[in-house]
Amino acid sequence: MIYRLMVLHAHPIKFIAEILGVMWSMYFLWRRNWIGAVIVGVLGFLLSTILLWNKPIEGLATTQLGKIMAVYTTPLNFMLYNLSALPVIYGLWTHSVVFILLGYTILLLPHLWAWK
Repeated sequence: MIYRLMVLHAHPIKFIAEILGVMWSMYFLWRRNWIGAVIVGVLGFLLSTILLWNKPIEGLATTQLGKIMAVYTTPLNFMLYNLSALPVIYGLWTHSVVFILLGYTILLLPHLWAWK
């Protein structure tokens, strides 16, 4: 199940929808607008997931982006992937660049382990 969820992120529609959702959510969080951030972030994620839920993912796993997303299929990496958003959200809300950088560092840690 985790594998399917992570590789689905490699679909171009989902990838673009989530990048746009993250960018706009970051804007709304920086402006301290929780409602706007949640609406934009959740809508982008849910709509793209619903649109692609029953689509085949076998071809996505062999793409470069699919291989990148497959790094997050282990339980520890999946947990880091999801928890990395917390310091970013807090950093955007408080305008603390250190927390934003900490969150993105946590997000990239699994890739450092995968390169070994």
